[in-house]
Amino acid sequence: MSRLTASRVRLFIALVFMTGAVGFFGGWIGLAGDADIDLANLFRIFIDWALGGSLVWGFEILIIPSRYGTSIRRLHFLAAIAVKSIIMAAVVALVTLLSRAMWKGEIDLNFLFEVEYYRTLAFVFIFISIMQIAIQVVRIVGGRTLINFVLGKYLNPVSENKIFMFLDLAGSTELAKKLGDIGVQSLITNFFFDIARPVAEHGGDIHRYVGDQVVVTWPLKDPISNLRAIECYFAIGERMEEKREKFKRKFGVVPSFRIGLHGGPVVISQCGDYKQEISYFGDTVNTAARIEQQCKILKCPLLISADLLSKISLPANLTAVSKGLVKLRGREEDTELYTVVSKHLGMQVT
Repeated sequence: MSRLTASRVRLFIALVFMTGAVGFFGGWIGLAGDADIDLANLFRIFIDWALGGSLVWGFEILIIPSRYGTSIRRLHFLAAIAVKSIIMAAVVALVTLLSRAMWKGEIDLNFLFEVEYYRTLAFVFIFISIMQIAIQVVRIVGGRTLINFVLGKYLNPVSENKIFMFLDLAGSTELAKKLGDIGVQSLITNFFFDIARPVAEHGGDIHRYVGDQVVVTWPLKDPISNLRAIECYFAIGERMEEKREKFKRKFGVVPSFRIGLHGGPVVISQCGDYKQEISYFGDTVNTAARIEQQCKILKCPLLISADLLSKISLPANLTAVSKGLVKLRGREEDTELYTVVSKHLGMQVT
């Protein structure tokens, strides 16, 4: 089980329990005026709500982010909200049916003719629709970015240590000549969609997309945690191998990419008024971008600064290979660059 899947399973379990607890305490409050509170009935309410929660949260947290939810994730904003809201509202009917089957021992459809059921259905549908809008907004803005906006973490400039990955689609000019502007943009869109999962699996935070380039960040921490940035490179390569036939069939080519990695101090600030975003400033960002530009010159799909590499603990299956000293634009001193080779995955460099 991957780290991302494990975290989602933990979140799923916690939310199911919380949903059951909400039903339990809601029932407790509803019975507060009674002299004798029926604990057995409260237990049944807890089970019903937990059952409904397992279906709702299982669909949203486990199914939608998986390959089975790809078609729904590709829908436009309103269509995704509508489809998921209808599916989840249908869950209410299913849970009601299962609940009556469990506690009454028979399939009872009479609830379909009860006004109270439709009131509950309307309430749940509205609640789920609001939840889906929130989830879609999180997907557009980014969970961490949205939290930072809400908390005002970067309202005033803050200095932090970050790892930056600049990932650029290789040969985009030639691809544009072959596929046309619309065709190459479709390829880029598919490419960015497919690499999102390995980035998330390795804890990366997608900062922005710029043309055929994506910028990913990680907190600069300990040598083991910092390894995630390099592991992400190999995971993206594996992902492209998995999608090779899809790209061949759809575009006639399989996209290749170049990655530059560097880390260090940056200044982070919330910028703008009518359109706001969180921006990064400093030499670390510029250096990472220029290291990625060296990939084409050195004919190497991955380059990492010696400074960042010194802060990473490489496992036995990865080997660092020096690519020499390079004069990066805007830097007085030469920068030593390395690439990393996997002994197991066959990701070799020239």
